Amino acid sequence: MDIKQLRTFITILETENLTKAAHLLNIVQPAVTRQIQLLEEELGVRLFKRSRHGMALTDDGRVLEPYARRVLDEIESAKLELTSLKGIVRGKVHIGVLSSISELLSSLLMNLIKEKYPEVQVKISVGYSGHLKAWLEAGDIDLALMYDAMPSKLIELTPLVKESLFLIGSVHTQLKEHQPLKFNQIDQFPLILPFHPHRLRSLIEQVFNQNGSELNIYAETNDLNVQKQLVMQNFGYTILPLVAVKNEYLRGEVQVAPIADPAFSRVVTLAQHSTRNIPKHLRIIAQEIIACVGQSVQEKKWPQAEWIHQE
Repeated sequence: MDIKQLRTFITILETENLTKAAHLLNIVQPAVTRQIQLLEEELGVRLFKRSRHGMALTDDGRVLEPYARRVLDEIESAKLELTSLKGIVRGKVHIGVLSSISELLSSLLMNLIKEKYPEVQVKISVGYSGHLKAWLEAGDIDLALMYDAMPSKLIELTPLVKESLFLIGSVHTQLKEHQPLKFNQIDQFPLILPFHPHRLRSLIEQVFNQNGSELNIYAETNDLNVQKQLVMQNFGYTILPLVAVKNEYLRGEVQVAPIADPAFSRVVTLAQHSTRNIPKHLRIIAQEIIACVGQSVQEKKWPQAEWIHQE
């Protein structure tokens, strides 16, 4: 198996056509066919099947795809780093961001990186902590801003921010930002929550169980925007950090109340793979992310956030 074969494999799956693949690779079509044949012979599987729509991946081809992409991405990253001009930071960085803080941080991160390091190619993916952890362990992303991650030998965690959770309701509720609620005041509220394996759902369930109460679930969704829309339409309440509804609260679309229980809090961390040789540009971007988060807390852009990073 060599790089040419993997590049040919990826080009065919993206174009679904041997002729187009040959054109993009700047080689003749028989050479494309031969590269795939050699790869299939070495692996002992068929990677493509022909259909009326063109070339389609087999089940074995779908297994190979993420590995092939990662290999090619790693080679491209190495090439960018090794051929960088002195003093210029180059490379690709794929950052995962929690959906609850994506509105706050995505544009800040992009502006900061593009202004200071224009040669760095940035990709941002948004997801829940469970997704981000899985993507990071698989090598699909390079860095992640996630929270309360389970211990893992594959991931290095740097705690950055601690924030309290709030009960969120529609504008028709009587919630007040400066009137904290005790647990016995919220345990019967109909809740709209993310479903498993969302870490926030697990945290909330754990607190309810410790208090001998069961969640009163009205609805479950894996989409933060849907979660907020259902709350704003007065279908029920939810529990989130204030940053997740910052814009809706400022627009007067929701009411919020802090929960007077330290268990209703989360820690946001910067996570990165612990067993890989981290390229120079990723180390630099990781430090810039820490600085960006710190700035957002210092400037009060991240409401109710406590900076806990240890230098």
